[in-house]
Amino acid sequence: MTLTRRHFLATTAAGAASWAAPARFARAQAEITIRIAKQFGLGYLQLMLMEDMKLVEKHANAAGVQNAKVEYNTFRSSDVMNDALISNNLDVASLGIPGMATIWSRTRGNIDVRGASGLNRLPLFLLVRDPAIKSIRDFKDSHRIALPAVRVSMQAVFLQMLAAREWGEAEFRKLDPLTVSLAHPDATTMMLGGSSEIAANFSSMPFQYRQMKNPNIRKLLSSEDIAGPMSFNVLGVPARFRSQNPKLFAAFLAAFDEATTYINADIPRAAEAYLRLSNDKSPKEEIVAIMSQPDVKFTGEPFDLSTMLDFMAKVGSLKNPPADWRKEMMWPEAFRKTG
Repeated sequence: MTLTRRHFLATTAAGAASWAAPARFARAQAEITIRIAKQFGLGYLQLMLMEDMKLVEKHANAAGVQNAKVEYNTFRSSDVMNDALISNNLDVASLGIPGMATIWSRTRGNIDVRGASGLNRLPLFLLVRDPAIKSIRDFKDSHRIALPAVRVSMQAVFLQMLAAREWGEAEFRKLDPLTVSLAHPDATTMMLGGSSEIAANFSSMPFQYRQMKNPNIRKLLSSEDIAGPMSFNVLGVPARFRSQNPKLFAAFLAAFDEATTYINADIPRAAEAYLRLSNDKSPKEEIVAIMSQPDVKFTGEPFDLSTMLDFMAKVGSLKNPPADWRKEMMWPEAFRKTG
């Protein structure tokens, strides 16, 4: 039978529709990816457990998100992760307070990165291996202080706070020329090795405790000596991910809370998991002792960001600081009830 033009057009349209429907269905079922960044060390144990136990996938499936893909990457410091957030290559970043403040300030009104959760509270140690260094006034021009990122990491800002206290606010950058950016494992190797220009390291756990096992390395001071206890990290999330993927965002937080509960419910079990996942060769008892200290806390609660934020605003390194960091820098979910 010969098709009329009208029949041809109708048949063609029906065929196109029959192909388009599966295409639309395929797009609707497209894989949803959440890209998560952590750093080096025991302070990121929740994220390590989430990856190992596939907790985000578990909670996403329970919420009806069957096609979630979860990617984890390890970065040296907040400055690198902030670049990845801005370029839309990350959805969740574990950031120190300076990194969180910087990305929040830079993205207000556009990408809008805010904190979705705390991560932990723990002290950071400034360690020295030169016996001549008894205080920060003993650092020479030839000395180098290793930390995760010059000028912008938590450790770098703690040094600036220390310098401001010792020499006056106008001299808060006095120690900056001595600092060099090194990932914690690399800094630990140089501190424990032979001849090196690295005379000091502002570190974190467990690296600082590993270094202190060497009798030639000692703690000069703790971050809590400088500014008191505060959150070591918060989890930064851009508005686009939170708004476009509400179920996956909620699944991520539920997975994080489950990992946090897992740690606090059984520290020895969590220490075993850390040793396995990090390939750390430390004795289990050593890791358990570190995690059990009263000033170490794995928690989703953001804790006292104001001390460091106030300092950064005062010296001009944070423009347009928040009037209330809880309301302006954090998503409401950061104050969810957990446990």
